[in-house]
Amino acid sequence: MRDLLALYAAPVDVLLHLPEWAGHIVIGLTIMVKIALGGWVLARTGRSPLWILLLLVPYADLIGLWVFAYSEWPAEALVRAKIEAGEIPPPG
Repeated sequence: MRDLLALYAAPVDVLLHLPEWAGHIVIGLTIMVKIALGGWVLARTGRSPLWILLLLVPYADLIGLWVFAYSEWPAEALVRAKIEAGEIPPPG
């Protein structure tokens, strides 16, 4: 247990021993990278990259992830349309 505590507490220890301005830069860069990569993933799945801004609102991020996971994906709609048009055979 002590090893796990040392492993997971190390980043917090580093941030606490940095000057205040450096800690703010590290946290800001982390949030910026998270938003940029999340927006890229959303754009690749056919969604608006602006949905990533839900990550900045507490608890809205969980609701956004839930909606993202269980909503109809654009690729599913495209395959369904191609099956209905007879362009590809139905599965099974």
